Amino acid sequence: MTGRPVASPPFRANVLADGSTIVARATAAGRGALAVVRISGPAVPAIARALLDPHPDEPRRAAHTTVREASGAVLDDVVAVRYMAPHSFTGEDLLEITTHGGLVVPAAVVAAAIAAGAREAAPGEFTRRAVLNGKLDLLQAEAIGDLIDARSSAAHRMALRQLDGGLSRRINALRERVLELEALLAYDIDFPEEDDGPVPRQRSSPRRPPRRREEPVPRRGGG
Repeated sequence: MTGRPVASPPFRANVLADGSTIVARATAAGRGALAVVRISGPAVPAIARALLDPHPDEPRRAAHTTVREASGAVLDDVVAVRYMAPHSFTGEDLLEITTHGGLVVPAAVVAAAIAAGAREAAPGEFTRRAVLNGKLDLLQAEAIGDLIDARSSAAHRMALRQLDGGLSRRINALRERVLELEALLAYDIDFPEEDDGPVPRQRSSPRRPPRRREEPVPRRGGG
């Protein structure tokens, strides 16, 4: 699960120049009970029909199905979830296939997806597409790596806050204040004769806390 996107540019799905569909194993390689293979791009519907029998029609719902290679041979008994653009991690059509773990089965599913029209994803390419499609900003993308590499509870909490967009929102709030101040200064420069124009003078003045009144120090001895 990812955090809320913050002030991301209004990119649309499939903004990459090549328009390709990518595939990669989303879980670490090695011996384990389960593995996840992720496919993202415009050819996901066609690849799902080629690989999965039956293929999931309803988005965002887990479907129990089988993976077959081009010859029709069964590769594995899997659970597949399909996400339709732009409602996915990358902002593109996306398919996640949960296979049995190990080295052979996930590699065979990746190879079958490549044979069906996908290409192997470059390192970090899924997150890169999420940024380009406006699903994450750069700080949130960096937070994913920080969360994966976290070795303490403090680093874990910090990465989660950044992934949720907390730092991005603070930076954007500061940016809005700087832009507002810039506009007010430009107004004062362009219209110096307007002592009390449509912009109140206090809006362009530094915001300082009110001064505390100093109490008089009583004299010793009275009188």
